[in-house]
Amino acid sequence: MRRLCIITGALLLAGCQGFNSSGHQDSTDKKADKSLYQTSSIHASLQTHNRTADLGRAYSTAPHSSSNRQQRQQVEVEVEAKQTDLWLDLAKQMQLDVPLDHPRVVAQRKWYLKHPSYMRSVSERARPFLYLIKEEIEKRNMPMELVLLPVVESTFDPKAYSHGHAAGLWQMLQGTGKNFGLHFDSFYDGRYDVMASTRAALDYLEYLNGFFDGDWVLALAAYNSGEGRVQRAMKANRRQGKPTDYWSLSLPKETQNYVPKLLALAAILKHDSHYGMDIPALPNRPQLAVIEVEGQVDLNMAADLAGMNRGRLKELNPAYKKASTSPSRSAEILVPVAHAEGFEIAMADLPEPERAPKGQYIVRRGDSLGVIAKRHGTTVEALRQANNIRGNNIRTGQSLVLSGTYVAAAAPTASKSGSVYKVKRGDSLSAIANRFSVSINELLSWNQLANRHSLRAGQSLIVANSR
Repeated sequence: MRRLCIITGALLLAGCQGFNSSGHQDSTDKKADKSLYQTSSIHASLQTHNRTADLGRAYSTAPHSSSNRQQRQQVEVEVEAKQTDLWLDLAKQMQLDVPLDHPRVVAQRKWYLKHPSYMRSVSERARPFLYLIKEEIEKRNMPMELVLLPVVESTFDPKAYSHGHAAGLWQMLQGTGKNFGLHFDSFYDGRYDVMASTRAALDYLEYLNGFFDGDWVLALAAYNSGEGRVQRAMKANRRQGKPTDYWSLSLPKETQNYVPKLLALAAILKHDSHYGMDIPALPNRPQLAVIEVEGQVDLNMAADLAGMNRGRLKELNPAYKKASTSPSRSAEILVPVAHAEGFEIAMADLPEPERAPKGQYIVRRGDSLGVIAKRHGTTVEALRQANNIRGNNIRTGQSLVLSGTYVAAAAPTASKSGSVYKVKRGDSLSAIANRFSVSINELLSWNQLANRHSLRAGQSLIVANSR
């Protein structure tokens, strides 16, 4: 019995020691685990803050998770930027091979990078027109690098004119323009028409590409110096056993730099992150609408009815030499997208005879702008605008357009201090807009009209903003 008690006591003592030893091991492991977790990103993501009444325990965001989320957001922003920036979209579509290390390309690239303000100003001039040109190139499945030709040719100035008598965005000669469908008369020069000249220039480039068996670089060189000159240079190289690619030809210095200027700029756009040139982003959507109108149209009247500045309309349509379109043909007029609907409604509402200018006047001996303006119920400034006259000089026998010198008809009696007009039979929105010197869009907005067909005789129409 005594031996049994001793054995039992020994076993109980061993059990107590084992328990204490096990408890100490657990504590040590927990301390080790705690030390490990404190240095891990998992533990850092679950740091306990002070308890709040509503949220119980609040946890900080894991540093690595925040970093990943910021990276994802940055990628999303960059992708969205590439979709919304027209320059980036154009660069993505460029396909011509560029010899980046060719000395002439390197020299032009260095020039662009040294003069970043050049492309900033060019980009601003290109803003209204670039998207329209992109669309024309896409329709024909031509290399998108061609969109850069107006940069090289005219710095995207639609009114550019060179000492060699080339004109417009694409710097076309009159003879070349005629060969590729441009129209010319005393009212209109197609080289200054952005859309017409773009189509003519692309027709010419397609012809040159075919002439040189699909070689776009030779086509570009020929656009600058003519296909005959490039062809003669190729024949000279063949006789001497030399290559006939563009880079091997003996061409005028201007042509030797012409193609590298375009290709160097294309390379900068395609590798913008590498070269780091800051070109202002442009919206990747149309800025202008092309409106087709039939018959001769007084541009000053059109601008007024569309609710836009007269000078701005002329800036966008420099092909028209006078303040009206040509009487011999229909016209395409560029207007800002925001004014397109009002302009189309105005043209649809306005009978064709009312669209044309009042007529012309032949200057007689002793005439002055003041005398003529008084005689025809207009102003000297209106005559200057209609005929592109600076100052007061006119000459006997000169033909003056009285376009744009119209005076709005006296407004019918309106109630509420002249802010409301009762529609009469035969009225149209364009006629009412003209009468009260407001735009079609304003009439539609003020009166909550769905379209121009919503007008009816006897209707009360707000014709002036009450503010």
